[in-house]
Amino acid sequence: SQRLELMITGRILQGVSLSAPRTISIAMIRDKYSGDYMARVMSFVTVVFILVPIIAPAMGKWILDFYGWEAIFHVQVAFGILVAAWFWRRQPETLAPRKRTSFRGSVFVSGYKELLNYRQTMLFTVIWGFITGSFLVYLSTAQQIFQEQYALKESFPYIFAALAITIGTATLLNGTLVLRYGMLRLVTVSMAAYVLISLLYIALFASSGNPSFGILLIFFALQFFAVGFLFGNLRALAMEPVGHIAGIGAAITGFIATIMGVAISTYIGQFVIDSVLPMFIGFLVCGLISFVVLAYFFLSKKGVQSPF
Repeated sequence: SQRLELMITGRILQGVSLSAPRTISIAMIRDKYSGDYMARVMSFVTVVFILVPIIAPAMGKWILDFYGWEAIFHVQVAFGILVAAWFWRRQPETLAPRKRTSFRGSVFVSGYKELLNYRQTMLFTVIWGFITGSFLVYLSTAQQIFQEQYALKESFPYIFAALAITIGTATLLNGTLVLRYGMLRLVTVSMAAYVLISLLYIALFASSGNPSFGILLIFFALQFFAVGFLFGNLRALAMEPVGHIAGIGAAITGFIATIMGVAISTYIGQFVIDSVLPMFIGFLVCGLISFVVLAYFFLSKKGVQSPF
């Protein structure tokens, strides 16, 4: 394309298309697993969901440097064909024949109404939205922080990818620990760590400007290590009561969390201009609100899978 508008339109259509496999993969996991075992599987899936967007800049820079910008789109086509071929040949249907329904608008509407009545699903979707939003602040401002505030333009893709190691490590570790301690306990402890790390950063650097690059990396690494225990568990907790409508559940919860995340990251991101402090304030606020929602879940007298 020779026009920016056409390229943006194509990227939007590409994003819409990619939302389908993301939603379907969650629904397929819920068809096969539930509870802590679903959280274990989700841990490994979440590694891919999180690490690929983080590693992508480094990979894209390598392709751009050696093969030119056109090769980036060629690689996307190749990946798409390979994944589609593998999925078609190797992945069986996960939904039992007796549970299948015809594709009708009324099915989606009734599923949507039913989904809204599940307290556990909606509360953990809201928490997931706040955590996603605060994390998206980092994804959307990291380039500005490292390239402009710390003058690390050439190193940025590799720093960005290196920080992904902490998330991947925590997520893989979660796959083991969740069977021993359970989703709720890990979510509670990780969220407490998420809040305390943010609070410590604010207390140390609220009046002194940005810390050194090494100190900032330590705080980011600790923060993302806590995040690694949240994403998979929150998604599994939200999907646990809606296994009978897993497809609709995955679509709607994903939509709600994504819309929340984009709105939150857009608002907080506008304050990240010449300091990293607003980002950690955003981490703290989102973490505290999530804690309030989690407390309501624990204190409510209704059953875990009961409607509001």
